[in-house]
Amino acid sequence: MIREDTIAAISTPIGTSGIGIVRMSGDKAFSIAKKIFYPPTHTRVNWSSSLKMHYGWIVDPETKERVDEVLLSLMQAPRTYTREHVVEINCHGGVVPLRKVLEICLKQGARLAQPGEFTKRAFLNGRIDLSQAESVLDIVQAKTEKALKMAVKAQAGELSKLIHSLREDMVDILSLLEAEIDFAHEEIEMLPEKEKERYLNSSIQKVENLLERAKTSQVYREGVKTVIAGKTNVGKSSLLNNLLERERAIVSSIPGTTRDTIEETINIKGFPVILIDTAGLGAIRNLLVKKSMERTHHSLIEADIILLMVDGSSPLEKEDKEIFVRVKNLNKQLLLIINKIDLPQRIDKNKLKEDFPDLAPVEISATKGTGIDKLKEDVAKCILKKVHPIDEEFMVNVRQNECLKKTKKCLLRAKESLRNRLSEEFLALEIREAIASLDEITGKRLGEEVLDRIFSNFCIGK
Repeated sequence: MIREDTIAAISTPIGTSGIGIVRMSGDKAFSIAKKIFYPPTHTRVNWSSSLKMHYGWIVDPETKERVDEVLLSLMQAPRTYTREHVVEINCHGGVVPLRKVLEICLKQGARLAQPGEFTKRAFLNGRIDLSQAESVLDIVQAKTEKALKMAVKAQAGELSKLIHSLREDMVDILSLLEAEIDFAHEEIEMLPEKEKERYLNSSIQKVENLLERAKTSQVYREGVKTVIAGKTNVGKSSLLNNLLERERAIVSSIPGTTRDTIEETINIKGFPVILIDTAGLGAIRNLLVKKSMERTHHSLIEADIILLMVDGSSPLEKEDKEIFVRVKNLNKQLLLIINKIDLPQRIDKNKLKEDFPDLAPVEISATKGTGIDKLKEDVAKCILKKVHPIDEEFMVNVRQNECLKKTKKCLLRAKESLRNRLSEEFLALEIREAIASLDEITGKRLGEEVLDRIFSNFCIGK
């Protein structure tokens, strides 16, 4: 399915760097390169060779002006990323040379690539299926090494293999059912109902296993929103800075220094954790404080985990108790933190135990670093309550997850039809729909509009 038009784009981030790459893909990629690439005198380029780099200059054919000193990579179809002819021009990484080289490619007959169009062509030309194509975006956006490993496994086809295996199981039972339907009046051996139910139960279990993987994938892809909350001046910003190991938030002894939410992502035990420092909760004294409180409340509602901080060097106050009630009513995963243990302690720990009988407080000093390792371990334990680590994990994205949910619903309806002794036509209909949902994951059954929406999330040049 080689496309007639040739696309081009800058495939590296725009900015000052050592190297930047302009990429072309399509039938005219080599002919365009011939027009604009000039090797040194007495040097010839073997345009029929593949997977080789050539030194030279990009020259504007109209002005004969040298634009940049480059390395030219030639890759012949079909052994390329897109299965089309691919040319990559390794330029100097400045904004001006990259844009100038791209502009010359476009003037010579290439078209500016759409977001994700190189990967889309790899899919349309059959080099990868849709689940592998989507995993490319997960690789680019990976927040931790673990997330990267999971995305790479999906890109290598681990998800595809399981989907194809599951699909084959369903095709097997569907073929048996259709044989029963087609030869209902002839004496052929029918598949016992218990055997049919065994087939369905096996498929349902496999889908449920994939759905569990999707929960884990969501954590690694999106991160775990972890909000640091408490009244003013309990040390929330100091904790943020300690966990980040740099001065991100302004720290002051003046209460109410933090007015807005501050978000940063860190790696805790392999999990991407989105730390959110919030304004101190308490009495609303003016419009600015009111706005700060609104943002804090919104963050608490969106949180996966709340780190509720109290000041160990001060007695519990009315504001602390009001915050306790508010946070407990949110029904979030909660970690109770006693800060400032490096100072003389005045907090009533018995009262804390009464308000939070199921929580063992973590005692820390955000300024000295005491207890921070224990806090990280407890955060990781909270995350593990949400996900169940599985061997050979790989990424399952939101779209794929929805397809799996549809597959499971179809199989459950098929099982219900079997138990209600409905005719094989009803059972076969549900299994066909289940197969169709699986085909949406690998891209066997998707319209152009859906494909455009999927690849629009990619950057231009990928």
